[in-house]
Amino acid sequence: MAKAKTKMRKPAATDPLARLRDNMRQLQRDAERVLTRTRKQAAGLISRDQRRALDRLVDEARRLRGDFEKRAQRAQKQIESRAERMLAGVENEVTKRLQPLLRRLDLPTRKELQALTRRISQLEKQTKAAPARSAPTNAAPVDTEPF
Repeated sequence: MAKAKTKMRKPAATDPLARLRDNMRQLQRDAERVLTRTRKQAAGLISRDQRRALDRLVDEARRLRGDFEKRAQRAQKQIESRAERMLAGVENEVTKRLQPLLRRLDLPTRKELQALTRRISQLEKQTKAAPARSAPTNAAPVDTEPF
């Protein structure tokens, strides 16, 4: 069985109650459309505001990260410079205290050891070169001393 479509009757110009009813239905539909559009816009505004808030938070986090990295680098440089100053101070103090002890031990200095090493190298070269200059002879040595 087919359903018969019910058509909305057009109100008669003379039936004010029917016209009022139709106008109320149209007004209700218009109000629902406006309300739906308002909800969508409100949801968009809330989302936009939330996005803006999130963007602000992300920007703030980036700024904080940059500030933190700069502070960390400054702190690292300060620590390194302090360590270098401390090391230099320790080295100076050790040198001051060890030099008198080393003088009393009468140990050779680095320069003296380097000079000795060079001299030994020269002597070794001379001894290697000396046999080559004087060729060995096969003749027997002559005794010049009397008996």
